[in-house]
Amino acid sequence: MNLKDKIAVVTGGSSGIGQAICIALSKEGCKVVFTYNSNEKGADETLKELGEDSFKFKVDLQNEEEIKGLFNFVKEKFGKLDILVNDAGVEVLSDDPLDLSTWKKTFEADLYWAVACTKYAVKVIGESGRILNISSEYADEWMGYKDSIAYSAAKAALNNFTKTIAKSLAPKINVNAISPGYVDTPMWKHTTSDQKRIFGKDQLIERFIKPEEIADMAVAIIKNDAMTGEVVVVDGGLSLKTV
Repeated sequence: MNLKDKIAVVTGGSSGIGQAICIALSKEGCKVVFTYNSNEKGADETLKELGEDSFKFKVDLQNEEEIKGLFNFVKEKFGKLDILVNDAGVEVLSDDPLDLSTWKKTFEADLYWAVACTKYAVKVIGESGRILNISSEYADEWMGYKDSIAYSAAKAALNNFTKTIAKSLAPKINVNAISPGYVDTPMWKHTTSDQKRIFGKDQLIERFIKPEEIADMAVAIIKNDAMTGEVVVVDGGLSLKTV
């Protein structure tokens, strides 16, 4: 896929991986519509880096009507959609690994949001469309972290969703996912510099991955016409070092 003048929707574009993907797609010539919820400052920073005919769009992804509104806007503004990147998600921590409210919140954010956005995207997306889900290495059966059981399970479900929905949407739409390791994003904002150094050394590259490095892979996958149903690991060797 040649990305020039393609229309892309990126959820969670106000910071971290989502922000980096917005910028990378814009540099390739895409017109980008990205969502944010509370981080308007970050959304404004992202928008400054994007080209003409790109837009920020405030969406509470817990509200299906607002999701519908997003894709209605894209259809009315551009008449089509080429690319959806499901990046928005959260990690909800709890001292109780079986706290049901934590599981509900986590599955809603890390699985349901992607499913809901996919539902409305496919109504607008054209031939040779692309959907890319941002997962996590915690989804791997060997990688689940004891304090993030719900998050690991939700991301594992997202990987399965990626593979099975790819079967349903082929050959019109290619669906893939990226499974990152430890990426230097706001998710780690409560981590000290010393803690980050320790976590970084858990990866063979002995540092955190940069959001831009995940964005580079995102662009490569979206461009590729032969890939669908794949979960691409970009974890700096984390899984090799910990297994």
